Amino acid sequence: MRILKLPLAGLLFCVMALFAGCKTSNEPKAPVALTWEMGASDIEPGYYENTFILKNISQKPLKKNWTIYYSQLPRGVKQEGASEVKVEVVNGNFFKMYPTDEFASLAPGDSMRITFLCTYKLDRNSHVPEGIYWVETVDGKEGSPLPVALKALPLPSPESMSGYPDATKIYESNLRLSGAPALVQSDILPSVKKAVAIEGDNVVLEGKVALAFPENFAGEAKLLKEKLTGLYGLEVVGNASVKIVLEELLDRKEAVNDEYYTINIGDNLIKISAATPHGIFNGTQTLLSMLKDKQTPYLLEAVSIRDYPDLAYRGQMIDIARNFTAPENLKKLVDIFASYKLNVLHFHFCDDEAWRLEIPGLEELTAVGSRRGHTTDESQCLYPCYDGGYDPDAKTVGNGYYSREEFIDLLKYAAERHVRIVPEIESPGHARAAIVSMKARYNKYFETDPGKATEYMLSEPEDTSRYVSVQYYTDNVMNVALPSTYRFMEKVIQELNAMYQEAGLSLFTVHLGGDEVPRGVWMGSPKCQELMKKKGMTKAHDLSEYFITQMADVMQKNGLKFSGWQEVALGHTEEAHQQLRGQAAGVYCWNTVPGSDEVVYQTANNGYPVILCNVGNFYMDMAYNGHPDERGLDWGGYVDESVSFSMLPFSIYRSLRVDMAGNPIDLGNAEKGKTALTEIGKKHIMGVQGQLFAETIRSFDGVEYLLFPKILGLAERGWNAHPVWENLSGVREQQAFNQALALYYEKISKSEMPYWAKNGINFRLPQPGLLVKDGNLYANVAIDGAEVRYTTDGSEPTAQSTLWKEPVKCGSLVVKAKTFYQGKESLTIILNVE
Repeated sequence: MRILKLPLAGLLFCVMALFAGCKTSNEPKAPVALTWEMGASDIEPGYYENTFILKNISQKPLKKNWTIYYSQLPRGVKQEGASEVKVEVVNGNFFKMYPTDEFASLAPGDSMRITFLCTYKLDRNSHVPEGIYWVETVDGKEGSPLPVALKALPLPSPESMSGYPDATKIYESNLRLSGAPALVQSDILPSVKKAVAIEGDNVVLEGKVALAFPENFAGEAKLLKEKLTGLYGLEVVGNASVKIVLEELLDRKEAVNDEYYTINIGDNLIKISAATPHGIFNGTQTLLSMLKDKQTPYLLEAVSIRDYPDLAYRGQMIDIARNFTAPENLKKLVDIFASYKLNVLHFHFCDDEAWRLEIPGLEELTAVGSRRGHTTDESQCLYPCYDGGYDPDAKTVGNGYYSREEFIDLLKYAAERHVRIVPEIESPGHARAAIVSMKARYNKYFETDPGKATEYMLSEPEDTSRYVSVQYYTDNVMNVALPSTYRFMEKVIQELNAMYQEAGLSLFTVHLGGDEVPRGVWMGSPKCQELMKKKGMTKAHDLSEYFITQMADVMQKNGLKFSGWQEVALGHTEEAHQQLRGQAAGVYCWNTVPGSDEVVYQTANNGYPVILCNVGNFYMDMAYNGHPDERGLDWGGYVDESVSFSMLPFSIYRSLRVDMAGNPIDLGNAEKGKTALTEIGKKHIMGVQGQLFAETIRSFDGVEYLLFPKILGLAERGWNAHPVWENLSGVREQQAFNQALALYYEKISKSEMPYWAKNGINFRLPQPGLLVKDGNLYANVAIDGAEVRYTTDGSEPTAQSTLWKEPVKCGSLVVKAKTFYQGKESLTIILNVE
């Protein structure tokens, strides 16, 4: 369908696909503009209508010699019947549209509609097409890519969408937080195990403070000094009226574990005692946390604290592959994580979309695999995706990697803060960046050095297997029958080991990925068929088992244990289980959606060391809620700071309290018929980990927004795995949970958010709750001290809008409101008054 002189006024918002290198109005732009709109749902089962409106904004007719490329979260595309312009998936989340033989031309100023069907309904503004560019071919030669402006029509009636936050339910939920007790000095995050007021004079920190320590705690003393000076303006000297002493615990039998510490404050002395440097570091973080909400002079009441973590592993995974996080920003995160006593950074440096770590001897991994841009053969870079732009040399979130020196520096920085880095080599699936890079290596050397060309090949040219991964890739799985695959893996592992050694550290484990290998893989590979025949294999899973057992042996040969996502421990023969159990450092159980949640305890009961990564509680890339302006995904639910807090490591079926619509879940029946955690299984719950995958992240601000404050629930539950409501039921359980939640939010409100605002850490504010009752408007918010401002004329609330203070008469049919606090504001909540 064509439209002449299409008017484009009245559009409510605009997403401009402008990239680095396209910043001035003098630079060339595409001769077209695009408008995108979401159409009708369920045109066919599971398909949704999408339309591009293509307008010729040039002075010449459009011919057939062009292609428009764009990125969007992965989805299938279908176009029925003849069309003048074809839309199709190139691979994964990279798409193109181009004129067919039906296309004649498009006159200047004219427009045409290009309608097609997609799997997956689009209900978030951050999921619209992006990274759009135009390429024109003249005399068989491609021109330079040019950016295309996109105007996205607003999603229809967002407040009526399934999952849109219900203002009244938020109001009712916030009522649980009323009556929170006033914070005392030791109310920090994560909560301390025991704090008791003791006799002695209070300590006042002002101006100067002395710091004494033995040599084995010098590193912890150095970091404490930096924080006391940098955050609180205290000069640390050799002699002062107030003294901080770091000392070894006299009775080592008192230490519950290696991270145990004590603090005693009173009579001008702050004494932190522990059996290990890590314990001392934990104590210093508690001291610094107690200062967060104080003003100079800093008054510390006399107190005795005894504290330790319940779980040894408390980690956060950061995905720098999908979109890049620079070293200085990752260091910032490490520092924050350590302040909340998280002790593992899971370094997800490679995936389908990029390889982000320099590996000596495999230069193609970064020369090709760390760069994304316009290409038709991926010989020099990967396809664009996730709005990284079309220029492989531009400084965007699509491009970048850590040099060997930068990674070693990061290892040292983290180790100083007692954060261990676990690197992950995604294999055999999610490996597209590595596969493409090794193809580029093959092409570089096959004429001059065939042996070098095939030395690290990860794919077989003769493989005719047909498959589609969860992310819609058709070529992202390593061939597990090739000896070169294992040479590649061992090469990377050995180079990682060398980096750790140069940093003065020991590499204990490498995470091998192992997740989401799609059906259909390997079945068309001659090498795989040959291996299956030789080994008596009958199905694809036999090849997966072969890979992980082979890799476990490779790891063991190099003095390491293996880790992996939950799939590495599932469906094996007993012989394989016996081998893998003894060689595993951690099985990261992630899929806790209904119907799959028993895998976690089944794996622990089977003797594997389990890291709890529950998607419904700890996937930080899940959106906070269903608001269309919230970035993130929602396939595993919505995750906010209350959901991460509600996780129960030893009772996971009761870890979610509401469904995605905000309706209460029957906790009394949540465990019925489910696999129970045995006594043996309990010993194999090693810890907890949050995940932050980066498909929807476009900046470091976005990283912080999705982490803070929800990461606080992870920190709390890793340190205190047995909250007071764990073994209660009914009304008593609900009351105990509500009291704990209220205190948790009070800590966030009064200590953490002001600290973040002061120190340049981005964070998210929750939307307020609204209720109209008997003609009066009521409002509340989870953050104590925050303001609620609202409008009744349909306009967006601002910092100058009416401040809600008390119930007020409301005759409007629509109320809009926002939370304001610490210089930030929430997204808008809408209440349609009936």
